[in-house]
Amino acid sequence: MGTKGTSMRGAIIILGAIVAVGCGGGGAASPEPEDEPAPIADTGGGEDADVEPEPEPEPEPPRATGPGQLTVTNSVGNQPGGGTVQVIGPGGAVVAEGRSGQTFTVDAGTYRLRGAITEASVLVDTPTLELDGEVTVPAGQTVTSTINFPVAHILLRVRRAGRDVAAWTLEIAREGRGGSNRVRLTPSTEHVPITPGRYSGTLRQGGQQIEVSGLIFQGGARMTVPVDVN
Repeated sequence: MGTKGTSMRGAIIILGAIVAVGCGGGGAASPEPEDEPAPIADTGGGEDADVEPEPEPEPEPPRATGPGQLTVTNSVGNQPGGGTVQVIGPGGAVVAEGRSGQTFTVDAGTYRLRGAITEASVLVDTPTLELDGEVTVPAGQTVTSTINFPVAHILLRVRRAGRDVAAWTLEIAREGRGGSNRVRLTPSTEHVPITPGRYSGTLRQGGQQIEVSGLIFQGGARMTVPVDVN
């Protein structure tokens, strides 16, 4: 009984020593290391990053102000035609006029152009033609525009019973929109320049007066046109 009690006390003492050793033998416990913050990734936006500054926009050049210049020329079959020209403003008023090839000083804006052939040797019907569309004249600039008149070259042959008539007079005008000036033609050995189109008129020969229609002159052509009479 005494021996068993002694042994039990010894076991308790040994167990207590083991527990004491397991707790660090009474020494101070080492603190566990704290988690270090993760490094921040460099996104290139730091103060030390090389950032090229955006280029400054170039200033717009100053816009020209004031009037511009307009040169207007007539041509016939792409050859100089002479005659006169007019510059027409938005309201329909003529703002400038003069000879073909002349340069006019006009306000910046949009204009219509009209030309007239004044010499019958250039176009026998001395037509007037307005350029299709409009012409814009910027401030401070010179604009050149050409009004091109089409042309046909014709040689008329008035015939009776298949033979040429020596003396006659033919007065004709172009049919259709606007028509044309009335043209008086007589026998000729040379081709006559005329505005292309369909013509009708009156032939006078030997005291007779004959109505003529359906005369067609083709643009760019050089043609002999027979006129047969009874």
